[in-house]
Amino acid sequence: MKIPPTIPYFKPMLGLALVYGFLWMALEGALWRDLILAAAVVLLAIGYLTIRFLGGRTLSSRRFVLVAAVAGLAGGIALPLVTIFLMALKTGIHAHGPEYTAQEITWAWQQLPLWGAVGGLAGLGLGLVATGRQTA
Repeated sequence: MKIPPTIPYFKPMLGLALVYGFLWMALEGALWRDLILAAAVVLLAIGYLTIRFLGGRTLSSRRFVLVAAVAGLAGGIALPLVTIFLMALKTGIHAHGPEYTAQEITWAWQQLPLWGAVGGLAGLGLGLVATGRQTA
């Protein structure tokens, strides 16, 4: 499998995430908004790191599936961590008391194993599908 040297539309997607981040900061805390921004940050980071370190290289099918599964696992683990970071950042910058309840923070933390597993399985599935399409 050949990893492309660039991601189409990466800069516009980054621009949309930045615009959303500015809008997100102005609004009061809502967990679903934090999850959207965290997912965008994690997906953009995984895409950037993949292109940065593997762009233009050719990987065997086995190695490609392994890299996809590990990237999915890392993204799944990173999602609740980035969400909690964004929650803390917003609470600290707004400085008018807590934006989130203890239950919301606890819920985000408790999702780490689930989202890690889901991310790993999603990466594995996408890697297998991409490999199957490449050989077909």
